Amino acid sequence: MRYKTLLPVARMPTITKRAPLAERRHHLLAPRLKGGGRSHSPSGRQRGGRSGSFFRAGESVRETGIYEVLHDGEHRSAHEVVMLQADTFPPCDSCEDRVRFRLLRSTPYIFQYEDFEEQ
Repeated sequence: MRYKTLLPVARMPTITKRAPLAERRHHLLAPRLKGGGRSHSPSGRQRGGRSGSFFRAGESVRETGIYEVLHDGEHRSAHEVVMLQADTFPPCDSCEDRVRFRLLRSTPYIFQYEDFEEQ
């Protein structure tokens, strides 16, 4: 059986469909935790304090939020934790007080809201 060779088809511009508005809006509202390094209040304004600064084990937590934990040495890669205001940054079992904490995003603790206060 013999096949005819096809002639090349002219390239047509690719038409891409945009995602529905709800999906695009969700992407815009999703928090970016890594790489931003800035602290934002719930209203979206940057808060004062030592945002982007490093905190040491033993220091008091000044702002409730999500912190990046940076360990000394290579025993553990960086990870994120939630710290509550007035707690103390803890030492690491391996690198002790050489561990550092950096505020990525301030966020209120749910039980500090009137609607969710613990009884």
